[in-house]
Amino acid sequence: MSIKSSLPELRVFLALAESGHFTRAAERLGMSQSSLSAALGKLERLLGARLFDRHTRACRLTDAGTALLPAAQRLVADWEHLVADAQDFGRNARGRVSVAAPNAQCALLLPPVVRAFSERYPGVRVQLHDVPEHEVHALVRHGTADLGIATQTDARSDLVATPLSSDRFIAVMAPGSPLTARRTLEWQQVAREPLIGYLPGNPVRRLLEEKLAERGIRLTYAFEIALPWTMMGLAREGLGVAIVTKALQPMARWHGLEVRSVGRPQVARTMTLLRAPGNLLSPAVAAFRDLLIAHEAERS
Repeated sequence: MSIKSSLPELRVFLALAESGHFTRAAERLGMSQSSLSAALGKLERLLGARLFDRHTRACRLTDAGTALLPAAQRLVADWEHLVADAQDFGRNARGRVSVAAPNAQCALLLPPVVRAFSERYPGVRVQLHDVPEHEVHALVRHGTADLGIATQTDARSDLVATPLSSDRFIAVMAPGSPLTARRTLEWQQVAREPLIGYLPGNPVRRLLEEKLAERGIRLTYAFEIALPWTMMGLAREGLGVAIVTKALQPMARWHGLEVRSVGRPQVARTMTLLRAPGNLLSPAVAAFRDLLIAHEAERS
């Protein structure tokens, strides 16, 4: 007989040991005295030992019952804790959600989602991996992160990608820049300025250059930078025009910089939500995913 199938009998044993009376034990367990007696008999046959000396409806532990009592208490308590833990995970009272995202998304997109999720599910720990974008795929693929946020590309991937939001490119510059006289800019105008952009190979830069190359437009960079904070600092000092996506507009405003949309051609990237194929999302991860998608839908 398995431990699981013996649990009802162990609960009967504990109720009898604590009450010392068949009637009171049956009432506590919500069962008839005949069912209680049958369950006790089943346990005694399984163990090959008599556990109680019976006196009318009262009972007293035998030596074998006294020896069994501590182990029975531990087994039942451990099982109840296991069930409670599993139920907590099922209703998102406990658990963990791990999300990998580029620096900018970790700084600007995810914090309000994390706050709303934590308020709703305070027992679930949210772990953020603030990494360069090219590392996001590997973290999701290897299971370090449950979810990832990355730019959609034409490259084939083994990951499941769900479109999350569209993010247009903008030009960020110091207030004294001549370009601030224009309400909107064209890429041909931007291309004549000293530019501050991402490092070669960055998926955001690669997407932009591919789209502009289709129109015969080529950008030349004065500075090639890994982190958007550095790009903003250089733009603030008038050292060039930073080419970033609209997701970084709040950061530009914090630095007191001017922001202009760039059209003709209009270029945007699609942000995707990544997960590993074949992995069933835990209830906590699924809840975070749904909240993130809803948050982005409200912003768009």
